[in-house]
Amino acid sequence: MDRPEASDGMTTRRLLLSVAGAGALATTGALARAGAPAGFTGRAHRRQLSTVDQPRRFGAVVAAAADPTAAVAEARWQQRVSALTAALAAEPVDLAVAALDRRTGRAYGYAGTKQFRTASIVKVDILATLLHEASREGRSLSTSEQRLAAAMIRHSDNDAASTLWRRTGGIAATTQVFGLTSTRQGADGDWGETSTTAEDQLRLLAHLADPRGAVPNGAYVLDLMATVADDQNWGVSAAAAAGERTALKNGWYPTSDGWILNSVGRINGAATDLLIAVLSRGHRSYTPGIRAVEGIAARTRAVVGGEDP
Repeated sequence: MDRPEASDGMTTRRLLLSVAGAGALATTGALARAGAPAGFTGRAHRRQLSTVDQPRRFGAVVAAAADPTAAVAEARWQQRVSALTAALAAEPVDLAVAALDRRTGRAYGYAGTKQFRTASIVKVDILATLLHEASREGRSLSTSEQRLAAAMIRHSDNDAASTLWRRTGGIAATTQVFGLTSTRQGADGDWGETSTTAEDQLRLLAHLADPRGAVPNGAYVLDLMATVADDQNWGVSAAAAAGERTALKNGWYPTSDGWILNSVGRINGAATDLLIAVLSRGHRSYTPGIRAVEGIAARTRAVVGGEDP
């Protein structure tokens, strides 16, 4: 769980991704077994991202054969991806990134299957679980549940999170429903000890962003995430341009090995619909760590959510 300053207050299946520079398609798990670099890139396939309504795009091999201009654009894209992966690998902390441009299907990931402690980003999972259970019971959230949900997301209120965690019995019942196969809830009611991956957090964000997703009324969750307290409006929001809306949830927690700093969210606007998850640990201090997370989010957005090269 979070501590403010020093104590406070993620589609359903694995992405099908194209190996940078290889023109092949593989899951990130296959990449790991093959000893490939930590980054993955590619175009999301509708079957794998079944809750995301986005146009399909041909991969590099088909485009290169049909259109030399597309081949040049693909080469530039791969160069940008390689530069981003190198930059992330040079960061002095342990981190993971997963991002998806819902308009184009362009996806990127770095260490996307590595486990990280959630801290307070799990509060999004808690609310998604509450909404799922309420839907199964054929009801809306009660006034009390809405009040607790708002406090938990907007202000990262730990007591509200604990109350809703007890009410839902944790999130284990919905991790499979949402396709979060690498997320493990904290033991003995300790929601802050839940572990997850950047890929799982991206999956959850995709459910929230899609009206047909597995999270009932995901727009409600995103609305709360778009109105977090000012002192918690950092991370993914630093990647947004003027006029774009950011819906996010952050998690932060000091440990003997440095700060855990996580940021997950959606940036959308007239020409933007981008999901980003940044998980990190080992920051030596809080404020410089936030700046590092924001730099990672901004660099990722510039590549994944930027114009075609």
